[in-house]
Amino acid sequence: MYYSIGRKLVRIEEKGDIATPFAAVLHSDEFNDGDLPSGFSGSDLPRYPKPRFCKAEVHEDMLSGTLSVPEKKTFGKHSGFSYYIRSNGVLFADDSGLAASIMEKIEKSVTWREPSVGHFFYSFMETMVEDDLRYLENIEDRLAKLEASVLSDKLEGFMYSIVAIRKEILARSHYYSQLSDVALELLENENEIFDDPSLRLLKHFSDRAHRLRQETQMLREYSLQISEAYQTQIDIRQNVVMKVLTVVTAIFLPLTLIAGWYGMNFEKMPELHWDYGYLYVFLLSIMVVVGCLWIFKRKKFLK
Repeated sequence: MYYSIGRKLVRIEEKGDIATPFAAVLHSDEFNDGDLPSGFSGSDLPRYPKPRFCKAEVHEDMLSGTLSVPEKKTFGKHSGFSYYIRSNGVLFADDSGLAASIMEKIEKSVTWREPSVGHFFYSFMETMVEDDLRYLENIEDRLAKLEASVLSDKLEGFMYSIVAIRKEILARSHYYSQLSDVALELLENENEIFDDPSLRLLKHFSDRAHRLRQETQMLREYSLQISEAYQTQIDIRQNVVMKVLTVVTAIFLPLTLIAGWYGMNFEKMPELHWDYGYLYVFLLSIMVVVGCLWIFKRKKFLK
């Protein structure tokens, strides 16, 4: 799939009609066959079989690297592809379909006043992250719902949910950190592929990637605060349980003393052979329980 980079991105149906600057998306089999556009030689291009992260490498007259984008709908999956940038065009080797879908978006929506390879690649990177802020806001909404459930003392399934969200945030943080590194490498412009207007745009993308990473850092801190609130609720529950156990123990200690006292069966114990001895001990035990409850209530141990 070939495109001409003019004021707009225009798809080229016939390969022989390619004009510079251009952009192309090839599958790995097309890439390996070596039938590449002018300026790109298969023997000189580095291979990246399984792109798993974002990086940029500087060559004598070319920039190359990989972009691995974590999927928003399915955590843990990535769409990866490699790219090669020369002054006359950009080449993508992509089996995931992501690069092709981004190109289609650019074709429909982007217009350049000063078309160039740098302007195109900036638009490509911007399109790649255009919905990411909304995605991070969605994660924030999920965290807010978890926080509300914690404050409502609905703790079931909390740890599973918060751990999953933290992993998602961490993956995004690594992704934006890698994008920042790629942008900084492009800004070095050691082989002078990009002109000054393109460098200003790439600086804008670098700042955006940095802001997105800062947003993930804030989400990580927010998730830690929610975890602390969860732990506080757990501690409160445990304190309530310990309080109940303490009250029960305090009530039954005097009863245990009475039972032990009258269980000694001394021969001269006056209540032992008294007709009302059992009733006396029974009423005494009830008075002890009521008295303990009254004292606990007055001391505000029971709420």
